[in-house]
Amino acid sequence: MIELSSTIPSQIRFLLHTLNEANVDSVFRDLCLFMEYGIEGSILTLQTCLENLNTDLKNMQLEPVLVSVFKFILDKPNSTTVFCQSLRSLEITVNFLEKLAILPKLSVAEKIGIGLALSDAENADTRMFAKKFCMAQIEELCANPVPINSVDQIQNIVMFLQRSEGLSKHVDSFMQMMSLMQSKDVTPFVLTPLISDELREANFWRNMDLFHGSTENEFDAILAEMEKEMSLGDIVKELGYGCTFDALHCKEILSPFLPLTEVTIAKILGTIARNLSGLEDNPSTFSTFGLALGCDITTDLQQLSSWDADILVKTIKQLAPGINWIQVIENLDHEGFFIPNEEAFSFLMSAYRQACQDPFPLHAICGSLWKNTEGQLSFLKHAVLAPPEVLTFAHSGRQLNYMDAVHGHKLQVGHANHAWLCLDLLDVLCQLAETGHASSVRPILKYPLKHCPELLLLGMFNINTSYNLLQNEVSFTVFPFILKSPAAGGMMLYLWHLNPNLLLRGFVEAGNVESNIMTKILDVCQELKILPSVLDMIPFPSGIRLAALASRKELIDLEKWLRMSQIFEGDSAQWITGFFCKTFSSSKQYCESLFRN
Repeated sequence: MIELSSTIPSQIRFLLHTLNEANVDSVFRDLCLFMEYGIEGSILTLQTCLENLNTDLKNMQLEPVLVSVFKFILDKPNSTTVFCQSLRSLEITVNFLEKLAILPKLSVAEKIGIGLALSDAENADTRMFAKKFCMAQIEELCANPVPINSVDQIQNIVMFLQRSEGLSKHVDSFMQMMSLMQSKDVTPFVLTPLISDELREANFWRNMDLFHGSTENEFDAILAEMEKEMSLGDIVKELGYGCTFDALHCKEILSPFLPLTEVTIAKILGTIARNLSGLEDNPSTFSTFGLALGCDITTDLQQLSSWDADILVKTIKQLAPGINWIQVIENLDHEGFFIPNEEAFSFLMSAYRQACQDPFPLHAICGSLWKNTEGQLSFLKHAVLAPPEVLTFAHSGRQLNYMDAVHGHKLQVGHANHAWLCLDLLDVLCQLAETGHASSVRPILKYPLKHCPELLLLGMFNINTSYNLLQNEVSFTVFPFILKSPAAGGMMLYLWHLNPNLLLRGFVEAGNVESNIMTKILDVCQELKILPSVLDMIPFPSGIRLAALASRKELIDLEKWLRMSQIFEGDSAQWITGFFCKTFSSSKQYCESLFRN
C-alpha cells in the first residue's frame, strides 16, 4: 500500500485556497487524484474540504467542489467509513448537517445517503444528529402535497441506495424510518429497536397510569390471567421433555392451568418448537413439581431427548375438546415465537395435523403482517421450502392464474408445495420488505429466482404496495432474462395489462443495464402493438432512445413525436423541435448521429 505524504492536507488546502470560477473543474480533477489513493486519500480530501467549509463560508466556489466530492465518495463501497472518519475531528450538529443539506445540486437521495452513512459513526451524538437529519429529510419528502411524487422519489431513493455499494446495507434502516413517519402516533412493533429511551419511559408511565386506574379485583383477575396465559409455556420449558413422557404425566401437568385457551396452547407450541432440541433436563425439578401436584414420577428422564407431539396433542384435546385449532395457529403471533430450524417447523406442522383435519390456515401466516415480524419471517422461511405433505399452499384463496399468461408456454411452478403461486405470500413478503426486513426477505426469494423466475415475476406484478420495493428488485433481476426468452411476447402482453407502470420501470432498468436490449424492447412493443402507449408513458430519457430506434426502423416520425411530446411545453417545446429540425435534415440522420455518440 502506498503511504500518503504528510503534506497532502496542505496541498489540498492550497488547491481550495486558489479556487475561482475558472478553475473549478481542474481543482476537482486534482482532488480526485488524491481520492483515488484509496480510503485514506478520500478521508483526507473530504476532511480538508469540510474544514474549509467551516472557516471559509464566503467562498462560493467551494460549494460545487464539495458537492462533487460528496457524489464521488457516495459512489464508493467504503463511503460510510469515509464520512464517519472525515467528521471525527469536527463538531457535528444538526445545524452543520443542515448547512450540508442546502448545498446546491445535492439530491434528496444523496442527502439521505450522507445521513445514513453518518448513522454508523462511533460517536453517539453524531449518530443521533444523523438520524434526526435523515428523519427531517424524509418528513419534508412525505409532506409533499402531491403524494404520487413522494412515492416516486422514495422509490428512486431506494434504488439509489441499492446501487451504491457502500449504502446498500442501509436500505432497511431507510424503510424503517419511512414506517416511523407513516405512523407517528402508534409505534409499530418492528420499530421498537429504534425507539428512544425517553419514548420507552413515556410508554412505561402510560401503562402505569392504566394500572393505577384499575381496581384491586381487576388487578387480581389480570394477574391470574397472566399466570395462565403467559407462564405455562415457561413452565413446560423449565420441566423439559418429561412433560410429554406419557399422557398421564402430561395431563397432570396441564390440568392446574384449566381452562386451556387457544392463546395458551399457541404459546406452549411456540415454546416447544423454539426449544425442540438441546434442552437440559432437570430431573429434580420435574420430580419436585410432580410431587407438588401429587403424582409419582418414576421415569428415567435422562433417556428423553425431545417432546412427544402425539402425547401433547392428545392430552390437550382431552382437556380442551372444544379448542379451535385454527385460532391456535392465528395466535402464534406472540412475543418470543420463533422457528429456529426445519426440525422445529416439522414438529409444529405435525402437531397441527394430529390435532385438526382442516387444511392449514394460510391466512394466519401470510394474510397480514404479524406484530412479531421476526417470528413470521422464521415461519415463512421454512414454509416455502416445506414438502407438500408437510405444508402446501395449493388451497390458497388468492392464487396466480399463470396458465393464460404466456399463451401455452409452460412455466416452472417452482416448489412442489405451490408456494410461489400464493399471492398472499408474495404480498406479505413485499410488506415485510418495506417495513425494514428486506435483507431477511431476499434469501427467501433465492429459490424462486433460480428455479422459477418467470413465475415469480408474474406474481410480483399482481402485488401493489406503497413503494414496490421488492417488486422492483425482482423486476430488475428477472427482466433481462425474460426479454430474451421465447415467451417474451406473451409475458410482456400479460404484464402490460396487469401492471403497466411496473412494466415500464422494468423496461427502463433493463435498458440501463444492457443498452443493446432496447432493440428487443422495441420489437416486443411493436409485436404487441403497444409502442405508441409505451412511448407516451415511459420516462423521457428512455423514451427518446426507444423513439430513436423506432424512427430508424421507420415505425414513427421522430420529429413529429418530439413536437407532440408533452415533456416540453411552450417556448421549450418550440426550441427543442427547432433545434432537432435545424441540426438534422431528417429523423433518420438524427438517429444515426445519436447512436454514433
